[in-house]
Amino acid sequence: MRFTKLKSSYWSLLIIAILMSAAFATRAAVESVAASIDKNPAMADESIVLTVVATGSARGDEFDPSILDDDFVVGRTSVSTQTRVVNFDTTRSTTWTTILIPRKEGSFVLPAFNVGGKTTQPIPLRVIPASSAGPGQAREAFVTAQVDDSVPYVQQVVKYTVKIHLGAELQRGSLPEPTVTNAEIRSLGKDNEYSDIIDGQRYRIIERSYAIIPQSSGLTTIKGPMFEGEIVSRNRTSFSYFNRTRPINRVAPDIELNVQPIPGSFTQQWLPSEFVQLNEEWQPALDQIRVGEPITRTITLSALGVAQEQLPEITGDYPPGFKVYPDQPATTSVARDGNIIAQRVENIALIPNREGQFVLPPVRVPWFNLQNNQIEYAEIPPQSINVLPGQINGQIQPPTTTPQIQSTEINTLDTSFTEQPQTHAAPLSNSYWSFSSWILLVLWMVTLMFWWFTSMKKPVDNIDAINNNANEKEAWRQLLIHIKNQNVSQTYQGLQFWLAELLDNRNADLSTLQSILNSPELDEQISLMMASQYARDDIQWKSDKLKQVISRIRNDYLNSTHNKSALQPLYN
Repeated sequence: MRFTKLKSSYWSLLIIAILMSAAFATRAAVESVAASIDKNPAMADESIVLTVVATGSARGDEFDPSILDDDFVVGRTSVSTQTRVVNFDTTRSTTWTTILIPRKEGSFVLPAFNVGGKTTQPIPLRVIPASSAGPGQAREAFVTAQVDDSVPYVQQVVKYTVKIHLGAELQRGSLPEPTVTNAEIRSLGKDNEYSDIIDGQRYRIIERSYAIIPQSSGLTTIKGPMFEGEIVSRNRTSFSYFNRTRPINRVAPDIELNVQPIPGSFTQQWLPSEFVQLNEEWQPALDQIRVGEPITRTITLSALGVAQEQLPEITGDYPPGFKVYPDQPATTSVARDGNIIAQRVENIALIPNREGQFVLPPVRVPWFNLQNNQIEYAEIPPQSINVLPGQINGQIQPPTTTPQIQSTEINTLDTSFTEQPQTHAAPLSNSYWSFSSWILLVLWMVTLMFWWFTSMKKPVDNIDAINNNANEKEAWRQLLIHIKNQNVSQTYQGLQFWLAELLDNRNADLSTLQSILNSPELDEQISLMMASQYARDDIQWKSDKLKQVISRIRNDYLNSTHNKSALQPLYN
């Protein structure tokens, strides 16, 4: 008996399921579609809610509002479904809700929408200007936008300002960036918030600024952003306050730009601005520059209303007496008082390799003045530099003259030589001397002079060799100390002084001495040493390698000089 009841219940449930499936099957297709809007007419900057309802079975992606993009700002679309079963009669519906904001005032017709093979009826819509609101009609919110120049040049920064006017309490809200084709958009600082009275109504105003940089000439449109938020609606009863929020959507008006091309007369890197300036700093001061000691020149280029990427490279010419090591330039931009200020800072390390007076040429950067539409130049005037002699161990390098001992010996010998003939060559009368005697006297005088030069040349050469050898050894010792300490500046000076003693050429600078020596290995090591401290790239300098190279050069040169001195007597 119990089994019979269970079996009967099973068949009842099965029949109900079959009937419901049949009901769903009969309503599987879309039966009808209807569309409506929440207000008509509507103001130009306020939102309109478009509702489309399809009865029957419809997919969520069957409604497409993109056909409205030309005349409206199309906001988000929400989808909901509902199913009702009454006395085995099932009704299913799908509802799409889309936010629309008119781009301009006028008369429009919302077209028919096709959903599942069914179409809606077109809807006429009239959009009136936002200023049509009466004096007593306080607006809850509206958005305005403006630019500082609607006819800019290519790559000129256009300041775009959007303002949200709130006449009700805002619970939350969001405002995206404006959109524009062929242009860069950057935010300018933080939002500015204040209040103002407009048409007798006090509004809370939130102001936001953007920098729009068009990249091509021609007409382009800045499409205003859509503000989405929730405002608080308060209803007071006799017992308490009940606060509730409701959504609002407002859009800023579109603005058209007529972008001008770069003038044909401007042939340099394009730099449109209202103010451009060049400044320089020196470390150390220019009255303290010595041979071999590095100095740093810092050049700063500042421009108003341009992006940092637009700042050109700062080029400068330098005399041959300087080695130049530019550092990696640093660029930055800051937003100040609603404007962009861009800066480019370049540090150049200069090392003078000979003393004297030098003049650095002027540094010029061309730019286009937007206030008068003229080409102008930011300039650093010519700079005069006096390079003093270098120092060794804190002492100024002595003048490069012949050692005093050599000069003294030569002068003394010259004096004895001029007196010696006077002692032996007393005036004689022709009556006591024959012609052959005069010939013998002349030959004797020539022999005496030759003997004197031969005997005195060797001591002088020996003195020079001893003196030069001592100076070279001291310069070599100091150079090795600087290399061990890895002091680039002192090593550079030490190389110049040591090579000057080694090559016996004290008036030459390091570049000249390198040319005389003609050693690619030494040139490479000096370049690596200087680049490790002043070049843009991170280069590691190995002082041991430099020591090996100069040690080999010194040994080869001294051995070569010694061999020449040993062979010299064979030719005397």
